[in-house]
Amino acid sequence: MTSDFRLPPAASTPGSASSARPADAAALALQLLRPIDAAVLAPGQSAPAEVVRSTAQAGQFELLLRIARGNGLPPADVAVTSRQPVAEGTQLVVQAVNQTRLLAVLAAGATVASAEASLLTRLDPSRFPPDAQLQARILTQQPLLQQGVTQYAVVARIIEGPSTGALLSLQSVRPLEPGSVLTAQVTERGELRVPAVVEQQRQLAVTLGLRDSFQRQASPEALMALLDRLASPGPGQAPQSLQPIIRQVLMHVASVAQLSSEAGVQQAVKQSGLFLENNLAMLTEALKARPAGSSPGSMGDATQTGSAALPLNKILPLLATLATPPGVEPLPGADMKATLITLLMVLQQQLPPDSLKALGLPTGPWQQQATAKPGLFPLPSRALQALGEASDLGSLLRLTAALLSRIQHQQFQSLGQSQTFADGSSQTVWQMDLPLRDGQQFSHVQARIQRDDPAPTRKQPEPTPKWEVRLAFNLGPLGALQSIARLYKGRVSSEFWTDRSDTLSLLDREVGELRDRLLAKGLEVGEISCHQGTPPEPRQAVQRRWVDEVT
Repeated sequence: MTSDFRLPPAASTPGSASSARPADAAALALQLLRPIDAAVLAPGQSAPAEVVRSTAQAGQFELLLRIARGNGLPPADVAVTSRQPVAEGTQLVVQAVNQTRLLAVLAAGATVASAEASLLTRLDPSRFPPDAQLQARILTQQPLLQQGVTQYAVVARIIEGPSTGALLSLQSVRPLEPGSVLTAQVTERGELRVPAVVEQQRQLAVTLGLRDSFQRQASPEALMALLDRLASPGPGQAPQSLQPIIRQVLMHVASVAQLSSEAGVQQAVKQSGLFLENNLAMLTEALKARPAGSSPGSMGDATQTGSAALPLNKILPLLATLATPPGVEPLPGADMKATLITLLMVLQQQLPPDSLKALGLPTGPWQQQATAKPGLFPLPSRALQALGEASDLGSLLRLTAALLSRIQHQQFQSLGQSQTFADGSSQTVWQMDLPLRDGQQFSHVQARIQRDDPAPTRKQPEPTPKWEVRLAFNLGPLGALQSIARLYKGRVSSEFWTDRSDTLSLLDREVGELRDRLLAKGLEVGEISCHQGTPPEPRQAVQRRWVDEVT
């Protein structure tokens, strides 16, 4: 992916003019009056200058600049026009934007040398290391035309971070309002990546959701074990009114055989609960359109004349009864999250009205130390699992709410790591839990799927995406395992990570079998490696400062 800002600006063909606001007079755009003066500075080159003469001409200001040149060359006098007045004797730093335009930065009260030094056209790695954060205020911008694409020459002042007070000469792929403040991150290539303000606000909202859901979540094992006991005949069996919804929840738990097939994995992903809201929106749109031959008063007619969406307390219980067994395509909205919400509503009817107030967990040491930010994988289990030993409805209510919080947290994780950038590139992440049953034992597989789409170009209007799939699970005698598979243009590579040396030896012996099976699928196989320990965190292209600060 390419960054949103580059230093320095590259040469471009002339574009339409744009002036800075009078209140932001620290930088201004200048138009050359004589084409021959374009030879004084090459595009992107900057130099100190002094205003020798300033006169008003037909609503503009005609300036004569004396530009200092290095290498023993004498100063050059260059005539330009400006839309803002500049006093004679003013010290400037000018930069050639293209063959007809200059960008000038005022340096009042400073020497020419210090003014030149304050305009940064490149980021020094010693002062701006990768991942360094800075904030800058936009002073002015000027549109450029490069290969038929409009970009913008921008001058910004650093107000927080390395070299505070210095001026940056940037090239942006989107327009920026003078006076606005941007939070940026330095990339490994010495460029700046800055999400839009709307994106930063979205990240802030996601962070708050991450923090709240993380404190209340618990993995599914305890709830599934409790539901299994409540569904079994005997003294501890749940009331008859709960039996149907309990069976529906357990039907969403995949078996080892199901996760061993492509269709089974596909169904488990669809029913994980990650896509509930999107599926409900699709279902609502489908219900709005009246089916052919439907009579007035039918469901199609009601949705057209009534509210835009059916109430959740009506539609979710209906969807919960439609949970599908393995091998059957699930209906939109008939997934684990919808069924758990229905279970929660049924439990509320069985318990006192203030039962939901007990769902708030008391603050403990683990909560005070908890941090939640995009990229947390795998999610840890929480202490709520201890409630699984009790079979009362209060424990069932709390475990149900905890698993709902975990699904919601995975949804926030997916949102917090997904972003489309200004250059057209994007990163999309889907993170989820897949509950698993092996005989009488319950566990879960955590999955993280990442898709990186490069920016389209003229030569590649539909570039090939890069895929990465991470799995984290615990297989009893093998202990905790994590795997990473990467796919690009038909070439797949894989890593396996474990803390146990005996499991590592077993994985090493099975690598050849895995390679043969991948080759049989028609894939080009790259490196397959096994490691002891834990893998590095997922690589993210999103800007994380807001997340860290709020957390």
